[in-house]
Order: sequence, then C-alpha cells, then structure tokens
Amino acid sequence: QEQLRSLKTKVVTFSSLCQSCLADPDAGVQEQAFTVLSDLLLVLGPQLAQDGREELVPLVLVPDVGLQSQLAAFLMDHVFHQPSDRQELSATEDSEGHIEELHQRRVLLAGFCKLIIYNVLELSAASDVFKHYSKFYSDYGDIIKETLNCTRQMDRQEWARTLLLSLQQLMTELLLQQGPEIREAEGFLEIRDLARRFSLLFSLHQLRNRPALLGLHRDGIQFAFQEPPGPGRPPLNLPFLEVLSEFSPRLLRPDKG
Repeated sequence: QEQLRSLKTKVVTFSSLCQSCLADPDAGVQEQAFTVLSDLLLVLGPQLAQDGREELVPLVLVPDVGLQSQLAAFLMDHVFHQPSDRQELSATEDSEGHIEELHQRRVLLAGFCKLIIYNVLELSAASDVFKHYSKFYSDYGDIIKETLNCTRQMDRQEWARTLLLSLQQLMTELLLQQGPEIREAEGFLEIRDLARRFSLLFSLHQLRNRPALLGLHRDGIQFAFQEPPGPGRPPLNLPFLEVLSEFSPRLLRPDKG
C-alpha cells in the first residue's frame, strides 16, 4: 500500500505537469500534453481496479472539473477549429501536410472519445463532440458516429440526454450571438439538421429507445418553455420546439397524443 501511495503521488505530479503544458503557447507542446494525458487517464481509469484488481483502487486517476474543462477547450482550439479567413483556408488546403495534420487531429479526437467510452469522463462530456457531428462530418464523421453508437449501448437515457444537451448548447450559443430572431439564421438551420441526424439514431429498436426518446422530448419541451426574459415576452428558447420536432416522427403512435 505504501508503494501504491508513493506511485500515485508521482502519477498525480506528472499529470499536473502535463495539465500545465496544455496552456503552453507552443501548439506542439499542447498536443503532446493532451496525448499523454489522454493515455494516462485511460490506463489509470476505473477499469484498472476491476476484475479482481481492487487493490489498485488507489492508482485510479479521476480527472477533476478543471482538467475536464481544459480537455474540452483543447478540442475546440485544435480539433474543431475552422480557418478564420480565406488566406488561412487556402494555406491549409494547399499545404502538402494537410492530410498529415488531419490525421493528427483525428488521433486527438479519438483519444478524447475513448475517455468517454471507457467511463473516464462522464457521458455528458460527449456533448462537446456530438454538437460538431454535422459541421465536421467530412473530417470526423466516422469517429463521432462510432462514439454515438458505443455510448448508446452504455446508457440509452443518459445518451439521449447528452444528444439533447448538445443541441441545447448550440441553441444557447446562437441566441447569445444573434439574439431572439434566429429562425431564419443559418446557424438555426444547422441545429435542425443536426437534430435530424440524431433522430435517425432512434429509427431502429423503437421499443428499446422509447423511454430515452420520451425523456428527450420531455426535457426538450421544458427547455423551450424556460422562464421568459420579462413579463409579456415569449420564452427565448421557444424556437427549440422546431428543433425538437425533428425527433417527433420517431415517437410511437400512443406517445404522440
């Protein structure tokens, strides 16, 4: 036990060092730190102390809220990053290393998704991946789809809540950017398209998916009718009902009443 505690101290110190490197100004250092952290968290995840290895519980490394936020922020900056102008886009497309760079980003994303699939991160953390499914389909569609399928088998109701959370986050971001008049905005149409893609995941095993789909509708309606910003004004999230309608065809007939 003393050796395990000593080893755990060294592991925590090393992980803290890697975590600090995520804020390094050098993008290469950040990527290496992210890769090492992903591997470390995976190896020292909950499965380490399973199947008769309970004595290894002290070695299990649980990422705190701060680290989880850093990992999610890294994805936004390094994986789900879109060129900000035409010059940058042209340089990316013309670069001989474009395919290699894409491969590296896919490796980084796969590392994060494994943390979710192996219960190192809570399933809700997948919203930071799922909400980019449509926009980055050509680059990461296969990885995200496989993660969607794996997490559905883990806990269907929590999986459905995570899909809803992805859509809610996008909706909230759009409202903050453009205000309440969003129905004709391109971003709103993109959210509806994402909801349509998500709804296809409920097309099979309707009875098995029924509780998850009902829960998604219930929570989605509550989100849409959240308290309005002032007396006599409609709820800001009311357009979300149109997003939710993309799932309605998947409901069983008795549930549509």
